[in-house]
Amino acid sequence: MILRVPDYYEEFSCIASHCKDSCCAGWEIDIDEDSYAYYKSCEGAFGDRLRESMYVAEGGGYRFKLKESKRCAMLNDNNLCDLYRALGEEALCEVCTEYPRFSLFYGNVEQKCLSLSCEEVGRILFEREKKVFFVDHEMPDYYECGGEAENRCEEMENCSREAENCREKKEDCDEEEDPAFITFMEQVQNRAVEILQDRGMSIEERMCSFLSFCSSAQDVINHYQAKGDPRVLTVPKVQPDGLKWDRSLSYRDFCDRFAIFMEMEELDDEWVNTKKEFAGLFREDTYEALLTAFLESGDYREVDYEQLLVYFTFRYLMNAVYDFDLISYARLVVVATLVVRDMDAVRYQRNGGHFTTLDRIDIARIFSKEVEHSQGNADDLKEMCMMEEIASLEALSRQI
Repeated sequence: MILRVPDYYEEFSCIASHCKDSCCAGWEIDIDEDSYAYYKSCEGAFGDRLRESMYVAEGGGYRFKLKESKRCAMLNDNNLCDLYRALGEEALCEVCTEYPRFSLFYGNVEQKCLSLSCEEVGRILFEREKKVFFVDHEMPDYYECGGEAENRCEEMENCSREAENCREKKEDCDEEEDPAFITFMEQVQNRAVEILQDRGMSIEERMCSFLSFCSSAQDVINHYQAKGDPRVLTVPKVQPDGLKWDRSLSYRDFCDRFAIFMEMEELDDEWVNTKKEFAGLFREDTYEALLTAFLESGDYREVDYEQLLVYFTFRYLMNAVYDFDLISYARLVVVATLVVRDMDAVRYQRNGGHFTTLDRIDIARIFSKEVEHSQGNADDLKEMCMMEEIASLEALSRQI
């Protein structure tokens, strides 16, 4: 089993009460069945508090109750977890142990990233100038050695849990997997990242080259689906005369791009305020000038958008292993980046013509919390990126 992670993965460590936006507030916190059974069995006054703090969710499953300001019942006034303090880290439920980690499983790979909804992840990513690269770790294979993996990997934190999760995911998808197609998609992902990290081009040219490359790769995928022949799975070359960057910062394009975000489930007040700020600042007669002012300012940093594009690519592109819709995920990567850029321009104006690294971390966090932690919102974004009239390659090349 391969665990594939970005090179900064091991740098992450929760900063607990020093985090201004606690992951234990604002969200419903699910409890896995094993943890729920354990919490129910705890004795004493803390056990009583645990049982009082949980409930059965509508439609099944278990959750912690939320106090005022949507704070977890286990979160104390110092933004520390009382469950952790009373029972130790090993007693945390799965969602609390895993956050801010996201996993995608395919073949014998668990591809794992750190979510930008966590401000500490944002700090790690956006305070770096060097290119991100990805690291493969050999993990124990539960499918061949049974439960012996736990004794073979004591140095890998939470390794047995990851392997068990991997086994469950694998059981759901084995029949659909084609090793040749997975290899092809891994090569496509690697090439896409290389394009986005080519600092000999502007970030706009890189996005256009990325979209053009993914469009060519989608043609290969379509041919493979039609023929059922893995021999056609050859990674296309990047065409220098592919999609051209032809910027037109029109308000209409912004409205089309942001339309789906207006309909998303609102998960917290920050997203509500973001939409209000868009409505208050961006109009047909102001949009281009306001965005241009930010793009031409000394605070605009191309490397931030490189890191963001690579993050979204690693987060989403390999989902095409299961639905063969690479181009929609490529569009999603670009659309998400453009919406973050719009949010940046609004923050720049709010700050009176200034934009800092702290602003970059904060805006990425707000976007990620709204889009990446609601399956419905993520599905809506993907669906929008399937619509040619909104997210065609030509339309996106104008907006970049």
